[in-house]
Amino acid sequence: MVDKKYFNPVKIVYSNNWLASCETVLKQLHINNPLIIASNGCIRQLNLESIFPVESICSRVKPNPTVVSTQQAVDFSQKQDFDGVIAIGGGSSMDTGKAVMACLGSGLKTIGELLKIKSPYKNRVPAVFIPTTHGTGSEVTMWGTIWDMKEKEKHSISHPDLYPDIAILDGSLTLSLPLDISMITTMDALSHSFESIWNKNANPKSTEYAIQAIELILENFHCIKVDLNNLIARQNLLKASTLAGLAFSNTRNAAAHSISYPFTAYFNVPHGIAASFALLPLLEINGPLIQNEIKKIQMRLNLKNTEELKEKIAEIHDSVLKYKLREWNVKYEQLDWLAAKSFKKGRMENNIVDLTKEDIRRILGEIY
Repeated sequence: MVDKKYFNPVKIVYSNNWLASCETVLKQLHINNPLIIASNGCIRQLNLESIFPVESICSRVKPNPTVVSTQQAVDFSQKQDFDGVIAIGGGSSMDTGKAVMACLGSGLKTIGELLKIKSPYKNRVPAVFIPTTHGTGSEVTMWGTIWDMKEKEKHSISHPDLYPDIAILDGSLTLSLPLDISMITTMDALSHSFESIWNKNANPKSTEYAIQAIELILENFHCIKVDLNNLIARQNLLKASTLAGLAFSNTRNAAAHSISYPFTAYFNVPHGIAASFALLPLLEINGPLIQNEIKKIQMRLNLKNTEELKEKIAEIHDSVLKYKLREWNVKYEQLDWLAAKSFKKGRMENNIVDLTKEDIRRILGEIY
């Protein structure tokens, strides 16, 4: 039997003052001239131009970062001798940050070069990641995503050198999220959690992190639906997102994420929705092989059975998000084609039940 050991090198800092914590960790990492990567919305929301030099702030961040947008960020990073990266925002800022991390110090100038090499990024600069959503988990993983929207392809950069050095978690940074984005990111974290449990690469520690994340999510999401300014619930959901990241950092994702990619590429479905479309059907399929884990979740949440667990999950998106494929302009006759497109190497084969195209087509029919 393979000894499945857990590994994650990211130092996590829980904070009530992200800026003070950031100043402290920059000194610890000996970063004197950081490149700040954030979206325009985040720059405005946090008034970053009054905190950091304007010429050090890169706003070349797009939802689902593309080859073009990440190349712009890499080009920006060449303007000065930056000795570190601070990525502030959601998954898109962090994906962009990882591309820049990989290029800075490694002599890489283009995304094309980055996607071709598999070697370590030994000279990459130190990095601090600060999430402002409670969904991505990217602050504690070694993967970055880059989309080629012309070819409708998702590319990943992946190496242990791409783990950020430090993640700063401050729940107050998520208070500005509207209800729909709050629930989209929450569903993303929930998907990460389940995907790392029904996974051939699972280990005891990753599974325990995932169960803790599910517990926190299902205990706290309703508080946000009632009051967007509930800071305690926000802190708990941010912690859950990071726990889910710690879980799938060791397992990768599985079938739900593999199914998601064509919906994001071809129909612009937000990642958190696309990655959780198939959660309930997959819970039905994978459930018999993870009964102990499901029972543990149900016991901690005082749920009687799996049906109550499914109902609790559905409550997250009910009346807030569109969760039927037809609501995203997917045509029924496209389901066969989408089922074939759903097999992403490095994702689908991680699922503990080996799924066929026919299985995926059946799942898509259920959620149509």
